[in-house]
Amino acid sequence: MRKRISVGALLAVVGLVSASVPAAAENSVRFRLGQFTPDGESEYWEGKEIDFTGEAEDLEGVYGGLDFLFEPTDFVGLVVSVDRFENDLDQEYRDFVDTAGNPIVHQTNLEITPLTVGVLVRVAPPRSPVRPYLGAGAGLYFWRLEEDGEFIDFTTDPPEIFEAEFTDEGQPFGYYLMAGIEVPVGPYFSFFAQGRWDEADDELEDDFTGLGELDLSGRRIAAGIAWRF
Repeated sequence: MRKRISVGALLAVVGLVSASVPAAAENSVRFRLGQFTPDGESEYWEGKEIDFTGEAEDLEGVYGGLDFLFEPTDFVGLVVSVDRFENDLDQEYRDFVDTAGNPIVHQTNLEITPLTVGVLVRVAPPRSPVRPYLGAGAGLYFWRLEEDGEFIDFTTDPPEIFEAEFTDEGQPFGYYLMAGIEVPVGPYFSFFAQGRWDEADDELEDDFTGLGELDLSGRRIAAGIAWRF
């Protein structure tokens, strides 16, 4: 059975912590855009690499994110984040083709939407021209996996090609670590760049029952702009 935490419980924690932030705190909204590279270190991905072309890292693509940063002190802040990644990959059987010699192809689509709460620690004074920071957090990693296209039924004699769509989704608990730098460009705006490593996985069910765990972990590199208020 999947281990899940309700969205309501997570949002309740966010609201409780946010309410405790002093009114004089410096807050900011941070918009970022970058690249996400899946790790693909689980039974599902390893099994796919044996039978089909392509691998999890080939799903590497653009992702976007939004942070709400509450900083009651000059060095420590609470960050609430939502990210969105989606990409697809065409995969074909390595050792089989159809009767016309054409590849047997399906498309794998992966969506990941983390909703997380974390702590950001700055390691330079407020007036520094460059302010490095470190951070860590945890939350729910909403995901959806789909495979759509042609497949082989090896239970028939001879094996038959059929078309199908397989899907599954979930929301396991995961965590992340990050490091970055921020460069103020005025009293209200700054630019930042950061790297982030996410760790999350979930047991596949529904149409993928029996294929093991789906690794949702990966590396994120992003840059963006922050608006302070």
